[in-house]
Amino acid sequence: MMSAEETMEALREFAPEADNMTQYLTSNVETSQPLPFEVDDGFAEYTKANTYDKRRRVVKNSVEEVEYDEMKQQLSAHEEMIEKIKSDPELNSNYRFDAIYDDGKTRQICRVLAQRTMISQGRKVEIAACGEDRHIQVPESISEYQTTYVPPEKRIQIMKNVTFNKKDVIPVYSDIAGETVESISIPNSLLFDYTDANYFNQTAEHNLARAVKMSEEDKNTIKCNCCTSDPDKKVIRCYENRNCPCFIMNEKLQKFQKPMNGNLPAKFTSFEPIHFTSTDIHFYQHMGFACSELCGCEGKCTNNVLMIPNKRLFPVEMFRSNEKLGFGVRSSVLIPAGTPVIEFVGEIIGEQVHMENANWNNIEYSYQVTYGKDDVLKQVVDNTKFSKNYKGLLKDLYANISYYLDPTVCGNYARMASHSCAANMDLVRVFQKSLSPAHIHLVMVAVTDIFPGTPITIDYGNDYATRLKTKCQCGTFACTNGTESREMKNASHAELTRYHQELSQLERKKWYNNLKVHFL
Repeated sequence: MMSAEETMEALREFAPEADNMTQYLTSNVETSQPLPFEVDDGFAEYTKANTYDKRRRVVKNSVEEVEYDEMKQQLSAHEEMIEKIKSDPELNSNYRFDAIYDDGKTRQICRVLAQRTMISQGRKVEIAACGEDRHIQVPESISEYQTTYVPPEKRIQIMKNVTFNKKDVIPVYSDIAGETVESISIPNSLLFDYTDANYFNQTAEHNLARAVKMSEEDKNTIKCNCCTSDPDKKVIRCYENRNCPCFIMNEKLQKFQKPMNGNLPAKFTSFEPIHFTSTDIHFYQHMGFACSELCGCEGKCTNNVLMIPNKRLFPVEMFRSNEKLGFGVRSSVLIPAGTPVIEFVGEIIGEQVHMENANWNNIEYSYQVTYGKDDVLKQVVDNTKFSKNYKGLLKDLYANISYYLDPTVCGNYARMASHSCAANMDLVRVFQKSLSPAHIHLVMVAVTDIFPGTPITIDYGNDYATRLKTKCQCGTFACTNGTESREMKNASHAELTRYHQELSQLERKKWYNNLKVHFL
């Protein structure tokens, strides 16, 4: 790999003229095809505002108090989403939208949730095979820990659409008691540029730029020629085609999982749920490979786990009810367990972190996607028929550099997912087109059924939880700062499993009854 000095010398040769040099030094490269965009009102004014203070003034001009009916919003959103599924040629006959009713599957999901809870509590070494949980007495207080958020009937709408994209409308609300349109506080963290794609600066990440350029050579691109002559067949069966190069790589990556209790590995397909079965960090073990627009199938197949996230199926809002906690995000519809919901996107940061005098300090807001000395990915690269130079570069990148996704400047609503000691989402890596760090998609998957109004949460990690040991306000029964934290820290795996089951059943019953009253 090139050193920082060698990188700058190469740049001078590439762009000898001062103006070109400046343009190149500030150029960013998106790493995937952007999703459909139709500009919404206010986009030009917001993007032209080049400081936080200017953007704050732009946003404040549109702040207003609005009437809000939570139940009406949920029912309307449910109807719209069902209609969207029915009218979608890929989803209509392939995607099943519903909560999990099977007791065995629910128990498996809750066992994983219990394992993740114990890891969040710093009790990973105590995890053992889950014992019998059916006859465990559930404390009456558990019902108080349903995490569904019900907003007030009057809300302050800060932004009508944070994306400025008519095809992906995400409103932003403030529900802080006592706050008014005149006194509204708009933090810098809200004034970011919304994007659906990862990107990187090809100056600061010169070796990554080299890798992306080399990946465009046919021998370094992974794509299939799967297609059909039947015009009525909307979805190609790539996942069922043992000769599909994308499926072959997907299967290779899935073999790194360590399923427990005789369970099969989680599948990374377009329509089947991703149900975790292992104890350890899902992020490191669970990887997949998806077909793309470069393939003969154009990604409209059974081997594209990014299909549902890219369809923006689940309507969401950003909101805050506590100034100290900041903004969260929630959906007005059910998100079924195992659903890949959204990509966590941002700027890919790697080489610049390792340079001397690096000025990057956003690590707490970023998510690490590769680790130096990543033996798993080096092994995958080593066993793939890439060119010698490309393979060598990738192995160097995975051996020596840790890459992060930094959403500080540009990101999407995934950056607003709150921390929880009993998180309902986890993250996995999905590759597309090739195997460089720039080809990684970090996908948020629902670990359990997430019922309407429930904040979307992830576990920020043990270091974060340790710092917040006496401050965390996630509100779950397993919160390390909760009123029952001592009892929950002593709860067995089986007991935690049973508590998660009880909460899930309560939420499911409430959701089903609401639909029954209005639709059945």
